Amino acid sequence: MCKILFTLIALVPAFCMAKEAANSLSADSTQRTFVVVNMETGVPVRDVLVYTDNGQGAKTAWDGTFRIEKAFRRVSFTHGGYVKRIMDVEEMQGDTIALLPNMLAMGEVVIWGHRRNMTASIIPKPSKTDLQLQQAVPQGFNPLGLLFLGFDQLWGKKMRHSKAAKEQKKKMIIENY
Repeated sequence: MCKILFTLIALVPAFCMAKEAANSLSADSTQRTFVVVNMETGVPVRDVLVYTDNGQGAKTAWDGTFRIEKAFRRVSFTHGGYVKRIMDVEEMQGDTIALLPNMLAMGEVVIWGHRRNMTASIIPKPSKTDLQLQQAVPQGFNPLGLLFLGFDQLWGKKMRHSKAAKEQKKKMIIENY
């Protein structure tokens, strides 16, 4: 009799705790991890926005997983290519949530024209000099470039100035003629 009474006293609290856990998500701040998948293919869905009724928000990772830290009663799932889904805690059995793909969303649009091969004939072929100019410029130290830069800084401005002066004189002569 003593053994039965002891067993009954030990099992009643455990039974009450199990019943509480089944009725609500969690009373304390434990985390739960869920996976959002495509209902048709079972493939995890990334970038699903998850909002709970108590103000929590999350976004699914590349593998479709997300975490919720606090207790909640209702959660909504939104994604551009899927139908919005709102679930209560009682509906969330397990850790996998399936979303139904939106049939109105277009995946890929391909446009075919009547003259598909005409674009190749419109683009002109580059000449040999253009191809040579498009080649990569060699990297590293360039001593000739340094000399040219020094020459241009010292004497190039004077030469350009003298050319401009000659042009100005020719222009004045033509105007006075």
